[in-house]
Amino acid sequence: MKTSDKLIMTFLTIATFGLIWIKWNKDKKHSKNTIYQVNKIPCDANKIIEYVGNGNITGLSKTSTRLIIGIKDPNEIKQEELKNLKGVSGLFISSKTISLIFGEYTSAILEELKKIRG
Repeated sequence: MKTSDKLIMTFLTIATFGLIWIKWNKDKKHSKNTIYQVNKIPCDANKIIEYVGNGNITGLSKTSTRLIIGIKDPNEIKQEELKNLKGVSGLFISSKTISLIFGEYTSAILEELKKIRG
């Protein structure tokens, strides 16, 4: 192997590892799996209580995107009205809970519902 070939090989090795190092630094700066929450409410929280029934609610909780309402009787829920509320992108009803998918509005709506219910 000639000296010029060795120099070219060394230069290409340094350039390759330099580019890899730059890419790793860029990737390190990006945050992943970030959950965003918005503090404004897209719909009236009183409407949620009205459509579910205040006496029908046994508890309130949330996940990152869903508002989970504990219920006594699923037959008292006005499903179509809840589906048509602004900000609701999904609705799941089981025998003891109802899950409303609000996405980034979930935290704000839960806090408002807790204020209203006392």
